Amino acid sequence: MKKVILTLILLFAATAAAQTEILTNAQIIEMSKAGLDKTVIIKKINGSAGSFDVSANGLIELKKGGVADEVIALMLEKEETKLAQSPPVKTDRPTNYSENTTPTEAQQFSPVVVTPKDALLNARTVAIEKSSLNPSRQSLEKELLKRPQWTKYNLTLVRYKQDADIYIEIGFVPFSLITHRYVFRIYDRRSGTIITAGETTSWGSLAHHLAREITQKMDLVSGKTN
Repeated sequence: MKKVILTLILLFAATAAAQTEILTNAQIIEMSKAGLDKTVIIKKINGSAGSFDVSANGLIELKKGGVADEVIALMLEKEETKLAQSPPVKTDRPTNYSENTTPTEAQQFSPVVVTPKDALLNARTVAIEKSSLNPSRQSLEKELLKRPQWTKYNLTLVRYKQDADIYIEIGFVPFSLITHRYVFRIYDRRSGTIITAGETTSWGSLAHHLAREITQKMDLVSGKTN
């Protein structure tokens, strides 16, 4: 009887561990190098929690590690879903006020809690940061300004991100020579909150595709669908 109970406990523990397993980029790369089919890896990702690095550098490492594009796309999708469901982010601010601290100064050092939606709707200025040659800043700004979905946010484009409330970071995914994939993230500069993220390809007009994807993602975050 004791053996049966012990077996059930071990089985329950193993099942719980499998359900709460947190996959990382390194494990995905290891599975790919081991020769596991992409469908198997995708099934594993869908059945586990994930803590993936989908930054430009993270995507480069995944591609160098032989991870299939479909797997990388799923990892991006999982992280985007987490972003949409993420709780407010609190920034670190000094809390050791002195007796001479004025109410205004205390307010400036108060912790800032920002949701992606609030960060977007409260922004007044935006900058574009590129780690790739294309698209040109001018062409992307032109495409954004042509879109009613963009102009309804009343955002003023500025040159440098340190002068902006939010900024758009754009990069090319190396080794995607066939699909020519580009990824982007929109950040709240003050809090560091990632407002949204996405990707597109350069087939056709890259600036047009990016402007479309950026505004669609912004609308999903803000709820402004009209």
